[in-house]
Amino acid sequence: MGNVPIFEGQGSGANLTQVVIFKQIWLNSNKKSYVSGLFLRKFMQTDLFFNCFAHVLAKGSNKYPYFKYYAKNIVLLTPGEHALLDQGTEEARIKYTFDVKSANWQPLYDLRDELKEEYNQYFPTRRGLIINYKYSSEEIFSIVGELNARFWKSKQNLSL
Repeated sequence: MGNVPIFEGQGSGANLTQVVIFKQIWLNSNKKSYVSGLFLRKFMQTDLFFNCFAHVLAKGSNKYPYFKYYAKNIVLLTPGEHALLDQGTEEARIKYTFDVKSANWQPLYDLRDELKEEYNQYFPTRRGLIINYKYSSEEIFSIVGELNARFWKSKQNLSL
C-alpha cells in the first residue's frame, strides 16, 4: 500500500485509522471502480493508490464529519473519477459517461442519498432540547463501529 508515514506528526492516528479501513475495503473488494467497473489494480504501488478511495459523503465539507470512518461511505473509483466526484461539475460527469461507456454515476448518487438518510438517523442535529448537538468521540466511535460491523457482516453474507 505504499510507504505512507502513518506514525509521524499530528493526526497520525487518524491517518492510520483511514489506512486500515482502506486496506480492509481493498481486500474485500473486486478491485473495480464503483462508477465504471474499470480495474484499479494498475494503481497499486503508485502514488495514486490512495486516490482510489472516495468518500461518498465528502469528509472535507464538514456536513457529514462523523462518517469519515464508515466503510459504507468509502467506494473505489479511478483517481480521475474521484476528482470528478469531488471537484467536477455534473456536466463533466455526464461527459465522462460518453467517453467511458461503462460509467454510470446513478448508483453512486443513490448510495449518497441512502447515506444521507442514515447519517440523519444516527447523528441527528438535535438531541432533546439541544440544537446542533456535538457528539463525543466515544459516541461517534460507538455508532460508527456498530454501523461498520453491520456493513461488513452484510458484505460477508453476500459472498456466501
